[in-house]
Amino acid sequence: MTHADPASARAALDTTLAPVLASIAALPQPSTAAEAAALQQALHERWPLAHPQIVALASALREGVAAGWLCDRGEPSARFCRLAKPSPSSFDHSLDLVALSGAGMAHAHPRGEITLALPADERDADARFDGAPAGWIVYPAGSSHTPTVTGGRMILLYALPGGAVQWSS
Repeated sequence: MTHADPASARAALDTTLAPVLASIAALPQPSTAAEAAALQQALHERWPLAHPQIVALASALREGVAAGWLCDRGEPSARFCRLAKPSPSSFDHSLDLVALSGAGMAHAHPRGEITLALPADERDADARFDGAPAGWIVYPAGSSHTPTVTGGRMILLYALPGGAVQWSS
């Protein structure tokens, strides 16, 4: 999915992301760890990393980060960008992307968080996000964490219902 310009690459990314986001938005917001675990399992079954849609999404995200039009802000160990504010077109979710190695900014999820964690490239195949291998990670409403990538670098696509997040100082 190589594109000559960022605008066409972004349009292709949005098209690739749309069915995945619609699926995420249709999920109930988890209020307990058990509900979050069940939703995480459902996402792994519906959208495994080997699914053609996820493979295409991962490729588009990696290409955008490498080209510099995605994750164009922040420090070298924690580059980020906003893909969408909560709106009808994003099913009232904010979508953010972070290319992370090490620890990010501590925060809480008033309404939960759904993250797709992807190795930044083939050298990062063993990277882990908050101790978990690449894949889906779901946090329930009221949870908090300091997002941490070990064993390499990951690209983290995360959706927040209503854009609800509380940053720690």
